[in-house]
Amino acid sequence: MKKVFSLVVGLIFYSSLFAGGLITPKELNVIKGETKIIDYRWDKEPEKTIPGAMVIFNKDISREVENVGGMALSKSEFEALMSSMGIENTDDIAIVDDNGMMQAARLWWIFKLYGHKGELYILDGQIEAWERYGFPMEAPTKPTTTSNYIAEEINSDLTATLAEVKASINDDSMVTLDTRGKMERVRGHVPNSVFIEWRDNLKADGTYKSKEDLAKLYENAGITKDKKVIMPHCKSAVRSAQTMFALVEILGYTNIKNYDGSWIEYEKSGAPKKLGL
Repeated sequence: MKKVFSLVVGLIFYSSLFAGGLITPKELNVIKGETKIIDYRWDKEPEKTIPGAMVIFNKDISREVENVGGMALSKSEFEALMSSMGIENTDDIAIVDDNGMMQAARLWWIFKLYGHKGELYILDGQIEAWERYGFPMEAPTKPTTTSNYIAEEINSDLTATLAEVKASINDDSMVTLDTRGKMERVRGHVPNSVFIEWRDNLKADGTYKSKEDLAKLYENAGITKDKKVIMPHCKSAVRSAQTMFALVEILGYTNIKNYDGSWIEYEKSGAPKKLGL
């Protein structure tokens, strides 16, 4: 009886200790048995990953909407994908990728869009961090059961529209945040937007910078919590999701909307653009 009690207390302790957000390899190793793990790769299945991890690809998690590619799945499509993987709305989920956490953050954002009830974690430092610790790795796990995942209606407070981004051009209370690379920025950007490349969120080892360093980076650029809305974008809202994660989960911002259409939609729309940095 004492062993059972100790186990229950331990699980409660770990659950409260790692309550969503960024998680280290050591922390994930502790809770991996009680957590569904998703390895989000672009287009190639890895030979090995975290034990128990199921792999999804970018094509699984994106769609085309009105000639704009890379858009988030619809509610029904997301429900079907999660159900095919045996994931429930209340499951705790840890997401890992191999590309600067931007794909992991994209999936984190989609889970948030549709009101996932369980905790959502992103492995800090991507799969390389897990490997550096020398933790076990094995072939990806194939789903063995299905579920009936029920999503909520899309949360419009978490996704920006083209109209909102265009409105930010002449409204200083609304900020469009360009997270693309420098050369992309030079070839065209939203007028009056702020430029902070997504890579600037990371340290040399591929983990997120400290809360203090991130706060300085964004506050010095005028990306502050008193703004009406801050709308990160990139080409297709993947890199910008990584920035959104930093602002929301690490810095505690509540005024962030990822612009799903991003530069693909904006440029196609013929909206005003400016050249140079």
